[in-house]
Amino acid sequence: MVAEIRKYTFVVYHQDYDELLRKLRDAGVVHIVVKKEFGECRTLNEDMALLKRYKNVIRQLSLAAPGTIPTEPLGDPVETLSNLEDKLNEIDEAQQRLEILQPEAEKGKAWGNFNAETVKKLDDEGWDIALFSCSAGRYNPGWKEDYPLEIISQDRGIIYFAMVYPKGEIPDIDAEIEKLPERAASIVFEEIESNKARISKNKSWIKEKAPALLASLNKGTNDTINRIDYRGTAEQAEKYAEDNLYVLEGWVPLSEEKKVEEVIQNADVYALISEPEETDKIPVILKNNRFASLFEPVSKMFALPDYRELDLTPFFAPFFMMFFGFCLGDAGYGFLFLIAGFFIKMKVKKEFKPIISLGQYFGVAAVIFGMLSGTFFGINLINSGYKVTEKTIVRMKDEDIPARIIFNLGKIKDQEFKTKESFTREAGKLIGENNFSVHGKTILRHTESYLPLIGAIRNYMLEPMNMFFLALIIGGLQILFGMILKIVNIARLRGFKYSLSTLGWVILAISVIIFKGGDALNLINGEKVKTLFILLLVISLIFILLLNSPDKNIFGRIGSGLWESYSVVTGVFGDLLSYIRLFALGISSSILGFVFNQISLQVLAVPWVGWLLFVLLLLFGHTLNIAIASLGSFVHPMRLTFVEFYKNAGFKGGGIEYKPFRIKK
Repeated sequence: MVAEIRKYTFVVYHQDYDELLRKLRDAGVVHIVVKKEFGECRTLNEDMALLKRYKNVIRQLSLAAPGTIPTEPLGDPVETLSNLEDKLNEIDEAQQRLEILQPEAEKGKAWGNFNAETVKKLDDEGWDIALFSCSAGRYNPGWKEDYPLEIISQDRGIIYFAMVYPKGEIPDIDAEIEKLPERAASIVFEEIESNKARISKNKSWIKEKAPALLASLNKGTNDTINRIDYRGTAEQAEKYAEDNLYVLEGWVPLSEEKKVEEVIQNADVYALISEPEETDKIPVILKNNRFASLFEPVSKMFALPDYRELDLTPFFAPFFMMFFGFCLGDAGYGFLFLIAGFFIKMKVKKEFKPIISLGQYFGVAAVIFGMLSGTFFGINLINSGYKVTEKTIVRMKDEDIPARIIFNLGKIKDQEFKTKESFTREAGKLIGENNFSVHGKTILRHTESYLPLIGAIRNYMLEPMNMFFLALIIGGLQILFGMILKIVNIARLRGFKYSLSTLGWVILAISVIIFKGGDALNLINGEKVKTLFILLLVISLIFILLLNSPDKNIFGRIGSGLWESYSVVTGVFGDLLSYIRLFALGISSSILGFVFNQISLQVLAVPWVGWLLFVLLLLFGHTLNIAIASLGSFVHPMRLTFVEFYKNAGFKGGGIEYKPFRIKK
């Protein structure tokens, strides 16, 4: 349901305006009416830039120290931000420097350590140093006899050597000339170690201080957001009497009015209280019971209701839960949802527990519909083996089944049939199809199963075709329920006389279901019943064709009624067919689980590791199936809710979310 709310108009002298804003923010229950956008200014731009810095540094801190839980703030947030930025920049600069130094070190280490001053002295004396490299196979030992040559190092089949020669007289030998490094390798490695030490020192400091740093950054972020929010709210007041009087409007829920009354009593302000007007954009607060409130995040994905219309959340919640269970269609998966929910609730924060509870409700629905369709982790419980035993014969005698039928069934005593279809076919041949149609349910109920606990209840499980019809029946009920809610919605928004046409369709639908359905099942008959049906039919046609548009004349009403009849009939049939997706998704989930079971069973024949492969395939297959089926089981019920149900319920929407002016965290 939508909580009641009132408009407050605050009139305050300009010198007392800041005090009023602070007290309203502390109360935290007033939704301020926004009348103008927060214009750009120097302070806003500075705060937005500061907010961006906080966000960027928090992201980097989460990468440097994942899983950090904030503790007490570490001093001034802005100062903490600057210090942490300096540390992060120093780490970044050192890492960039390492990227440059590593290739230089790799090149320089082949030439060892050398003295730059010695190289300069040789240059001054008219000598040059040439560096060469070549493969060990190409190296000529005779070069050392002909030239002043010294081998510096050997690495991976390459020989590095140096030679001193007079300037301009470079020897012509079969080797590659290398460039003389600017620095000795030892100097480069020293700088590398120095930068690594800087990185390590700063990272250690960040990890050690991470909880306090994160607390300070969060506080700074909150302070900045609240400062921006305060300035934006302050601009919403309209100014009168040469800017001496400020007028500010806001919305307050009835349940929170006491907090605002305290503000009014303790501040120099005059407040005018009024009921919402038709032209107002009224913020909406959803207020539902414990079960329905779990589905509020789902309803907010589409739109909030208008303040004056029904909140459909408590009305679609049971259907949504059923639809999820129908689509998931496996009792084993449902049990996993329930069990996992209990363990996850112990770990997550309080604000996330409602989401886990919602998942558990979905699990309950999956268990119910999984048992209804006879599916447990891809195992078909209906086809869990059929065998006539001595116990079966005794029970059938107690049920007064004719002796001739029991005698004929004795011919297949202790013979095992894997599926219900194969047993039914064989039993029908033995006792006759007519006899099986009369006594079949009793016979099936007392046949033995591979799974003893299932044998007694599998007779109540539905075959796929029955699940198909069940999907249509549930869909029809939701559509009809939506039309009833539409009557209430129209009556609330425009008046009851505008809902008579929809009332006519509801009367027509219920009459056809009860009287025609009852007649087909031989539950209802007689002339009085037919007369009542005709009377209700006439009443519904009057509502549909003559009372559909109170503002139009008789001919306009008839024309509107005929056009509406075409739209409703075609629309309802189209909507009804949409619910087949419940059956389709449920059966596909069951089939996929069955396929994974069969594939897993086949690998059991693999020597030594068969059982390991069997378990791994089962885990992988069912995990994948649960993920795919859960996604479809949430998306498609949401589609049925937002399209078929909302349309037939006449949902208008367009409400704005209630956002009180308060300290934000």
